[in-house]
Amino acid sequence: MPMKSFKWYFHPIFIFTFSLVALVTSLFVYIRSYLQVSDSIRVFVEKNKVDASQFLQTDTWITILIISILVAIILAGTIIIFVYYQKIIQLYRMQQNFINGFTHELKTPIASIRLFLDTFKKHELPREDQLKYIDFMIRDAERLSANVGQILNIGKIEDRSFNLNNSRVEAFDLTNDFLEKNPHLFERTEITIKKIDHVNYFCNIDIALIEMVIMNIMTNAIRYNDSNKPSIRIEFRSLGKKMTISFIDNGMGIKRSEHRNIFKKFYQIGKTAKGSGLGLYLSSQILKLQKGSISVDSRGAGLGSTFTITLPRELE
Repeated sequence: MPMKSFKWYFHPIFIFTFSLVALVTSLFVYIRSYLQVSDSIRVFVEKNKVDASQFLQTDTWITILIISILVAIILAGTIIIFVYYQKIIQLYRMQQNFINGFTHELKTPIASIRLFLDTFKKHELPREDQLKYIDFMIRDAERLSANVGQILNIGKIEDRSFNLNNSRVEAFDLTNDFLEKNPHLFERTEITIKKIDHVNYFCNIDIALIEMVIMNIMTNAIRYNDSNKPSIRIEFRSLGKKMTISFIDNGMGIKRSEHRNIFKKFYQIGKTAKGSGLGLYLSSQILKLQKGSISVDSRGAGLGSTFTITLPRELE
């Protein structure tokens, strides 16, 4: 018989379940036989009028209780080991997804830059075309720099070695400036930005880090979007000493069961090769540094998503 037919015997879930069944069965058999032996000894003592002090004095229920506690400890330890093992497997799979996605994120701009350089090498191009291709290469280089920067920033943040460069800024103006500086990232996207409350949204933040958060949220809204015209509505709302920035898109949506998971390191929904699985994790870590938070709300697949940033607001 082929060896493949026995593979299921070695699956960790089968081994774990079989071990638990064997352990519980052995406990049941032991207790049952122990009770039978105790009853036999008691009947023998009463029938033959033997001095009971000649036998070992045992407290059946205390012994059973001790055995049960020990078995419970063994069961708990086995379950903990199994859960830990499953988490390691999950982390390994997430890392594999990250490697696949991040490799794609690196290869695409590298291939693009290589193509433009080969074009420069083989052809004499008018200055106008040269400038156009140079702009394309600059964008690809910026994309590469952003991807590498994410990895470096995650390392610094997790090592608690990141030095914040906070300054007092108006968040609404900052977001507007960011959109105006990066029009090429949102060329085919309809973007609206407005204040729900007619107040100023001053906060003490690291501009570069918050721009990275905005970039991650908005590029995700475009990347995970199957509509003919991606749209993002950005709303600012005052909550007294706090403020929120909501990014409302018409994208693919997120199942409620995935809401917590998407902020985990390396996590990606499904087996898509889109992204690296680090953007939202990095965003959540940055906002923790800034004494803020990020949350998501979505009614389900195909119904769009709303990502909301909460930050401390400085009153005028």
